[in-house]
Amino acid sequence: MSTIWTHVPVLGSTSLLPHPAGCSETNVKQTTNKRKAPSRVRIRRAPSGRTGQEPSRNERARSVGFADALEPGDAWLREFIADLYAAMSMMRLLRQEIAAALSLTSAEYSVLLAVWYLEREGDMTVRAISAHLHVAAAYVTAEVARLVEKGLLIKRPHPIDGRAVGVTLTKSAHDVLFQLGPMLREVNRPLLKSVDYRDLATVHRFLRSIIDHGYESIRVAQSFASDRPGRRRR
Repeated sequence: MSTIWTHVPVLGSTSLLPHPAGCSETNVKQTTNKRKAPSRVRIRRAPSGRTGQEPSRNERARSVGFADALEPGDAWLREFIADLYAAMSMMRLLRQEIAAALSLTSAEYSVLLAVWYLEREGDMTVRAISAHLHVAAAYVTAEVARLVEKGLLIKRPHPIDGRAVGVTLTKSAHDVLFQLGPMLREVNRPLLKSVDYRDLATVHRFLRSIIDHGYESIRVAQSFASDRPGRRRR
């Protein structure tokens, strides 16, 4: 599935990570020889190896772990989270506009792109689409039914797994996707002009980590909610 990235400071870019602390406090001694050769600087670390200042985020992260090193009220973390939510909102809005240009809903567009991507892998089933989009199979089933009604998908029995439902793109779907290619190139041009593959790889690694561990954090939050008497969980 084609991935669209929002034009905000790249979440995983090293430019946003706290810079490592500089060298420890040094005693700098400049010596000049009798021939007035270029000055040489000899750097000697202070005996304690520290400057007396508070340790940087990176130093603390190395000692206690990254998650424990970040205080909930840390200004850099709060700005990062605010930008993350802004990027998510921007991506939803962008996807809605692209889908509308194709006379599709955002959900239909997501499923159609998933099928387009999975077609290359040869595994176009409701189960595979669900896993690719990280959503429930019931959600995919409902959207596939709508796309079948629009003449963009065909449902067929899976040739190997009798319990699975195979999904195939129709000629009309290929025509729509043919139009989509040039559109996405134009959309991506301003969106990705300030990033490179290394940036995208870093962001992707971060997002996969959120997906892998997000439910664990949700359960932690739910445990706090359940401990409060009279509180109704949403």
